[in-house]
Amino acid sequence: MGKNLNFCIDKLNFNAGIVKLDRDKVYGYVDEIVLDKKGHECSTGNILDDGQTIFLSGSTALKTVTDENIEVDKKTLKTVFMDGSDAILIPSSFDNPIELQKVDFTELFNLEVTTVYQLTLDDSEHKKDFLKLLEDGSIFSFVFNYRADYEGAAAILLSSNNEIFVLTGRKLEFDFLENKNIVTLIEPEVENDEDEEEIDFGML
Repeated sequence: MGKNLNFCIDKLNFNAGIVKLDRDKVYGYVDEIVLDKKGHECSTGNILDDGQTIFLSGSTALKTVTDENIEVDKKTLKTVFMDGSDAILIPSSFDNPIELQKVDFTELFNLEVTTVYQLTLDDSEHKKDFLKLLEDGSIFSFVFNYRADYEGAAAILLSSNNEIFVLTGRKLEFDFLENKNIVTLIEPEVENDEDEEEIDFGML
């Protein structure tokens, strides 16, 4: 049995497990099998630029190298921010209580959802109390880390059809442009009261 998340809100604590909602389980999937002329199952592969060398799937790996193409041990690497300062490791959400913050529903529209989890509460009374806090469309936000990482995912907690869900992803930031153009006032032309000299076109 997996670990539970501990949610804290209004001096109340709720322990709940999470189950990832897989699109394949919801909508199903199609598994395409390619066979050769003899009915044997084929496997995917790639061919190098020389047009002769073939390597199968799983025979490649990513490596980190220096400018001299010397492999670097990942244990010697250090994670830093863009300004060069040391990045701070954020613990897993399973290790510490999660403080929920009530937010406006528009926060959900700014979330690029990547994963959806369903909460499972063994105590039916706790589930009713939790759902009561989420009634009338109330939603809560927090930072979610399945494992310890240097950057947590934005998460929204909400309810639907008497079930509680957690949506995780990336919070979109919108940069709005400001109109800094200077408006030039055009003074209206003043009509001249003096009679303009008429032109006699017959004199041309």
